[in-house]
Amino acid sequence: MLPWIVVVAAAGAVLYVAGITRDVDVILGNVIGFITMIVPITVTASGFESSARHATPGKRALRLTVERQVGGGAGFVRSLIRNGIKYALPWELAHTAVFALVGSTSTTPVWVTAVLLAAYAIPIVSLVLLLMTGRALHDRLARTAVTSVAAAITG
Repeated sequence: MLPWIVVVAAAGAVLYVAGITRDVDVILGNVIGFITMIVPITVTASGFESSARHATPGKRALRLTVERQVGGGAGFVRSLIRNGIKYALPWELAHTAVFALVGSTSTTPVWVTAVLLAAYAIPIVSLVLLLMTGRALHDRLARTAVTSVAAAITG
């Protein structure tokens, strides 16, 4: 996923320096960011997790897999829900708030503050749940679990 971010960032920088994206309105800019960054990363992670290996390359390196809560592969839809909550939702909420603030000289609207707080709250709640119960928010809502390959082999 990091190579995709680098490619899109480099393309975006070139387009900006060339003046092509400077006059893009806030809504279109947000849509472009969603389509070029958030969707591909969310779908790619879901594809890896629903594959025969049940893991992204990073999870494979750590010998972890994503499974249904009751066992077996998570499948693409469940993985898409998981990654939508984990990546897409907080990322898009943050983009929405930032795009609303770009160029604004007035006081920050209450809705922008609420959206930005939600963007931060989702990963914080997820981390707290992970540390307290061993399962993050996105795993709970998608009914998935991250398991250790070593634990599955030994018992």
